Amino acid sequence: MGIRVGKILCIITVVIFTLYLWGMIFYNGPFQQAGLWNTLLACVWAGLVVYLCRWKIGWKKRVPAVALAAMIVVLPYSFIQPSNDREWTQDVKEYGHSVVEGDRVTIHNVRNFDYTEDGEVMERWEIRTVHLSNLRGLDLYHDTFMGDVMGHPILSFDFGPDGRVCLSVETRKEQGESFSPVVGLYKILELYYLFSTEEDCIRVRTNIKKEPVYLYQIDSPISEIREMFMTSVNVQNELNRHPRFYNVISANCTTSLRSQRPTDKRGDWDNRILFNGLLDEYLYEQNRLKTYGLSFDELRQRSLINEAAEKAHCVADFSKKIREGRPN
Repeated sequence: MGIRVGKILCIITVVIFTLYLWGMIFYNGPFQQAGLWNTLLACVWAGLVVYLCRWKIGWKKRVPAVALAAMIVVLPYSFIQPSNDREWTQDVKEYGHSVVEGDRVTIHNVRNFDYTEDGEVMERWEIRTVHLSNLRGLDLYHDTFMGDVMGHPILSFDFGPDGRVCLSVETRKEQGESFSPVVGLYKILELYYLFSTEEDCIRVRTNIKKEPVYLYQIDSPISEIREMFMTSVNVQNELNRHPRFYNVISANCTTSLRSQRPTDKRGDWDNRILFNGLLDEYLYEQNRLKTYGLSFDELRQRSLINEAAEKAHCVADFSKKIREGRPN
């Protein structure tokens, strides 16, 4: 019985590994990305692997043959490098960087797009200056664009008189590219740290894309919030010099932020960090959110901002309006 189970597990492992390498050829093959010729090449390679696995020779010869077939794919894939020099989509075409001078941080290319109610975009990239001594809090926007399976966290740093600055860890897409969890497994999309205004990155989700967005307050000392901000600034500056690929597992919008924190402050791993549609529930259980004595269900219900965001679409004090009536 044990031998049979082991054989089944071995077959499942080989199938998953083969499918993943098939995707390497399909998405990152030598021909047009995910085009017909890459598809044919991937199918021919998969047929070769099936033939080798069924080849009537001993396993001592079969395993090296399959390994060689895998290396034919893995080796060229390993040489594919990310870049900051491509034809990017409008929303990610500028890469930000910051200059730190003591207490003052000057952030270049802060995105502050304006959106009409029918989705027309007015492009604006700005320079913002904030002072670390003014930092007084951190809010979390949780966009559940795929329900409880997958979401997107956005951090909003409150600098008091200097205003709020949002950080969103996103995919940097070329023109014609789009995001999907499968595409995020391969070397397609670059990792992108975006600083923006709430009027931009929140409105585009609540009012244009019509995605459910929840607003919470992070319960952390100002020292930790300052550390998170400065680490994010440093990561963005580093990506500006040395780009990296986005990966839906190891370098996504949640795991990237988690990897910034010191190892002893990351907390225990939880599947909701990866399948992050319920990231807010996880943070609630870890006492990372200000709850004001509410249960998670009550807090989440009161934290949904879509209706308020739609009403405040054209008002000057958008950030204030979407916070009215929330806990605290």
